[in-house]
Amino acid sequence: MVPTAMRFLFSLILLGLIATGRAEDPSRPATPEEVGLFKEAVKNTTQDTEHWAYTETTVMKSTKGKVREETVVRFDPSKPWLEQYTPLKIEGKPPTEKQLKKYRERGEKRGERIARTAEPADATEPGQPAAPKPEKGRKVTLDLDNPRVLRDEGDRLIYEAALKAVTKDIPVDKFEVRVVVGKTARQVEHISLRLRESFRMKLVAKVKAGEASADFAVVDPKYGPVMTSATGSFGASLLFVPVSGIFTNTRTEWERVKPYNDRLKVKLGPLEVLDF
Repeated sequence: MVPTAMRFLFSLILLGLIATGRAEDPSRPATPEEVGLFKEAVKNTTQDTEHWAYTETTVMKSTKGKVREETVVRFDPSKPWLEQYTPLKIEGKPPTEKQLKKYRERGEKRGERIARTAEPADATEPGQPAAPKPEKGRKVTLDLDNPRVLRDEGDRLIYEAALKAVTKDIPVDKFEVRVVVGKTARQVEHISLRLRESFRMKLVAKVKAGEASADFAVVDPKYGPVMTSATGSFGASLLFVPVSGIFTNTRTEWERVKPYNDRLKVKLGPLEVLDF
């Protein structure tokens, strides 16, 4: 099983945060034009994610390099919720019935989250009631309005961005986020995240260290970039037992599909980084 602390950091990475640079780099407020570029790049990199199926390979290792866990999962958003996650291999073996059930439940929960942010298909028709507001949850989003510029490299800008949370339980100020944006393509090229200082979560785990990075690439020139890989490391204590590790995540075998949730009218909001 993956430690809770690691799942926390891993969720941040896979849902889209991360760049280069460290706290000692000087930064300045972004100009209105640079803020506009930042917003457009994030939108171009996140608005199309529901149209891609891919095979995801995740490897968890100890800090000494020993493999602790390896999974290969096919994700296909065109299928019904229960079928969207199909484990192909877990620990080098075909999945058991119990493991298949776990991934079916994961797809079901994903459908429930999407449905909470969607309007009924006929809500825009005259006389129809307004759609219910999305349920409140513990969510972290990227602050799109106040990025700072760390470096201008001519063909790209390196931004420092803040996180926002709807509750005080998530210490977003303890994380450092960097986003690399290509000026010409107006797209995110790379994201990185680093933990500035330790914090405790849910009274059972203390996250002591962590950093990660994600790369984005265009797999079809007709569409925007997708996240193709992520790597990172973490250090934590779980019930006073020290745990640490390294993870790699790669996505391959990309296929353009029509999303199952096209039958819903989904309102796109700010880039959501974490939902737990």
